[in-house]
Amino acid sequence: MAPRSAPLEHRVADEILFVLDSTESENLVRRRSELRGLSDDHHTGLVLAKRCRQVGHPGSALLEVVWNQVVEAFSSHLEPHFLIEEEHLLPALESIGETSLASRIRADHSALRTLRESESPSQTMINHFGELLESHIRFEERQVFEPTQDRLPEAALNAIAAACEAHSRRCQSFQEP
Repeated sequence: MAPRSAPLEHRVADEILFVLDSTESENLVRRRSELRGLSDDHHTGLVLAKRCRQVGHPGSALLEVVWNQVVEAFSSHLEPHFLIEEEHLLPALESIGETSLASRIRADHSALRTLRESESPSQTMINHFGELLESHIRFEERQVFEPTQDRLPEAALNAIAAACEAHSRRCQSFQEP
């Protein structure tokens, strides 16, 4: 597999040192290769979260553009990502006694799905969606993946990697609004 050109990512054998943003470049995080697909998804999620948090004034054209990106990203990227986690990661977390982590992830997924169902989102609601999405991603990277990755069953890790490989989760229209 060819190395990505992202400046804040480093490849070391089967482990990934992954950084979510430049402010964390001093604190590289080791990531198991089997979780790489989920961590890669998180980058796209953070881009979307940032756009949501930066939405301008109510009624602006930007509001509609960003919400359309949320709708597209949810069906092409976020929902498939959530399903992989719910099918493979959450049962694995529960199997090692991390039920509170699994419960928090399920609650976040549910809240994000509920927000996504809005037919006429406000600036405040879109900002909230972005804040929740960012918080959820940072939680998974820092409080779920890092402390549990070496305790998760190999079969679960392999199933996560296979599911990520099998399902393309790419957003088609992530141009700047």
